Amino acid sequence: MKKLTCRDLGGPCDKEITGNSFKEVGKKSYDHVMEQINSGDEAHRAAAAKMKNATPEQQKTWMAEFERKYNEAPEV
Repeated sequence: MKKLTCRDLGGPCDKEITGNSFKEVGKKSYDHVMEQINSGDEAHRAAAAKMKNATPEQQKTWMAEFERKYNEAPEV
């Protein structure tokens, strides 16, 4: 299992997100962001909008960077 933070994945906070795969961490990260947005958190809303409005090339670059961070994260 690996651990990253919301901030590691482009978000605005240090909430720890764990998972056994990059896909699992991504799903948990998405769920966290949506929960924060639904509770009225504008910082998470802005981060999500930035990613959503990015060009496909920017999104691809970010995903590669997030996956690199996952791969380099130590096992916990």
